[in-house]
Amino acid sequence: MRTGVAAIAAACIIFNLNCPAAEPIAGAYQKIATAMEKRRYDEAVADLLLLERAEPEVFAANNFDYLLGRLFERSGDLGSALGRYAAVAARRSVLSKFALLRSSTIARSNGNLFAERMYLQELRSFSGDRAVSEFAAVRLGRSTFDSGDFTRAAVLLERSRPARSGPAKDMPANGSIERENRLLLARALLYLGDETPALGELRSLVKESKDPAMPDDVAIAAIRELDRAEAEGGVERQNVPLLSDREHFQRASAYHFNREFSRARLHFEAVIRDHPASPLVPEAIYRKGQTFAQENNFSEAIRWFERLMEQHANHQFAPDALLQAAAAYSRVGKSRESVRRYQDFIARFADNARLDRAYLNIVDVMRDAGEETEALNWASRTQEAFRGKVAEAQGAFAEARVHITRNNWDGALTVLDRLSSMPDLGGASVPGGTTRQEVTFLRAFVLEQKREFEKAMETYLSIPDGRNEYYGWRATERLRILSNDGQAGPVAAARLNQFIAESNGRDVNLNRQNLQAAIRLSSDDDQRARLLESLKKVYLTVQAYKKVPAFSLKLPRSRDVVSSPSKDSRRDTGRTALSELLFLGLYDEAAPRFEASPTARSAETGDLGYTKAWLNARGDRAHRAIAFAEPIWRELPADYQIELIPSDHVQLLYPVPFSDAFVENAAARNADAHLLLSIARQESRFRPDVRSTAAARGMMQFISTTSDKIASELGRAEYDRDALYGPSTAILFASQYTANLFKLFPNQPEAVAASYNGGEDNMRRWFGRSRSDLADRYVPEIAFAQTKDYVYKVMANYRIYRLFYDESLGLRAQP
Repeated sequence: MRTGVAAIAAACIIFNLNCPAAEPIAGAYQKIATAMEKRRYDEAVADLLLLERAEPEVFAANNFDYLLGRLFERSGDLGSALGRYAAVAARRSVLSKFALLRSSTIARSNGNLFAERMYLQELRSFSGDRAVSEFAAVRLGRSTFDSGDFTRAAVLLERSRPARSGPAKDMPANGSIERENRLLLARALLYLGDETPALGELRSLVKESKDPAMPDDVAIAAIRELDRAEAEGGVERQNVPLLSDREHFQRASAYHFNREFSRARLHFEAVIRDHPASPLVPEAIYRKGQTFAQENNFSEAIRWFERLMEQHANHQFAPDALLQAAAAYSRVGKSRESVRRYQDFIARFADNARLDRAYLNIVDVMRDAGEETEALNWASRTQEAFRGKVAEAQGAFAEARVHITRNNWDGALTVLDRLSSMPDLGGASVPGGTTRQEVTFLRAFVLEQKREFEKAMETYLSIPDGRNEYYGWRATERLRILSNDGQAGPVAAARLNQFIAESNGRDVNLNRQNLQAAIRLSSDDDQRARLLESLKKVYLTVQAYKKVPAFSLKLPRSRDVVSSPSKDSRRDTGRTALSELLFLGLYDEAAPRFEASPTARSAETGDLGYTKAWLNARGDRAHRAIAFAEPIWRELPADYQIELIPSDHVQLLYPVPFSDAFVENAAARNADAHLLLSIARQESRFRPDVRSTAAARGMMQFISTTSDKIASELGRAEYDRDALYGPSTAILFASQYTANLFKLFPNQPEAVAASYNGGEDNMRRWFGRSRSDLADRYVPEIAFAQTKDYVYKVMANYRIYRLFYDESLGLRAQP
């Protein structure tokens, strides 16, 4: 090993550093750390390789081989990664268990189950952490099962138990690990012919699912195994075992929830065919029709809905079947049949809680058929029939939208004025409802079209703007358009100058309001910068706006670079895994370890809470960062100027986890990385392991019908749906899907967001009703309350991500 002045000079020459003679390695480390921070991974790899060549002892003493392994793994060079991890494990570094775990994962991904078990055995044997050892035992059982050694697998799975306090703190968390273990054990027993305990275990897994109406993945898998085992081991009829009506219905419902429609239909059909006297038959008929409707096979759905009405006209599901049949007729282009079914519903079920839907749906059917005069007629009839109720507002809103579609601005304004005085507009809780802000925005939009600019501006300005305010943002955008309009520009300039002149009074709150209004009207960058600076100063004098807390990072003291290793330094004497991971900038592995430390475990607020959130944001655990920051910002005014949100708070509120996957997949498919982030934040808060009440999986919340279609496009027809819990797969699928949606709706992120939530076929209908590609005209047409609210939230996220992050998802300089 080179020492002294010669080594110092060599290192400085190699790294082209102008460094002090005493700290050449420290300078090299800083260069590597900077490259990592800026995600210049190729540069970091090159510098690490140079350092290894120049100072191999120093390289190993600083655990740079583990960092290099991680970078090789990221780039797909798995062979080189394994070599680096082997070196880390061989010297029993404090990072050895991390290296062995990652090696076992690589081996599994390559299909080398024997190597996976070797790594896990080594991890289990040398680790002094019981939780780590138990975690390795679980993985060993699974690997043995996958290798086909079911006898050994059954023994290992029976013995293995997850740590009582949860999985090892260094290992990936999995809340269902014990249930998954039991499922594998049951499968192993079935393969060995030990059917009685296997079936008992499977039935227990189904029974123990937290909510039978929404079974988890393990319960669904257990039902599949039961179907297979009972059909093969006993009597079956038309591909399903002979079961009681309730057992068939339970399994059908589970499959239906999981959107496995063909499997669900087999069991619903078994109820209908094999148990004709069962009280479950009418619902089975109805639910079978539902499965076809959910597959967009509306012609077949109609058959089953009509059958229920013919055979069980007085059953509790008859009204639902009639409404569903009416909707299905409209989807196959039979608008008159659809209207007749809705009219039949109105006549037969006058006391039904969903009577209003029949009236309002007729309006939509007529609009889709191009019969707008008839649509207006039914909108009026709806208002008359439901005077003083929410449905009156829904009918009025439908009428207003028809007038806007026809560019009948006077008619639209009259109805919107009437809507403004109604006490309950439905909001985001009812289909076809609206909100005060939407009505106010549309009033301003109509006034703008009527060229009543001063009134339009005043109305737009009455809608507060802020980070969660979709219509506040749209109002601001319309104001900027007016500011640059040849006729409206002078009016906007006069208002702008008035706001600026009145922003230096004694009333600081009035000054704030005037400055915020002036910023919304200004389209000059320099002027906006000056106004923002003035507003920042005013915020410091207004109690509600100066509450943004400032935090300090309380990370453990970072160790110094080892520049002259002693005999024992290669073994990391006295160091901890946390200090090493922080030193190397590997926050994804450092964050859970810091969170589990005694110092930080119970800290949810203050500097320690902030530090946990900061690490989690950088360590791809974004939901924990958001959970820290959101309560703080819910206490601040909703119209807080978004450009003045401190950048460290932005990174917690709107983090960018898995940034490389978002950038790379979006770029490869011409998708929009900012929109993908916005969707992920709304869908799951970036949690990879979530499953929704609609059986949507993973961070991007894909339902099986959509993910199967995308998998086929990507050449992954045999993919495992559970792969959607992996961030890289979820982001890949979402990139492909949103790219497809942008082909349907070019340059229309609102339409893409609505399609992502409510389906592209529905968005086509809403888009068609508006007769416009202007979001301010087609977003109000979104009929699903959940989807419209979803669009508001995704687009509010989108605004922030575009403002604060560049195309490579790096943080922009603050405005």
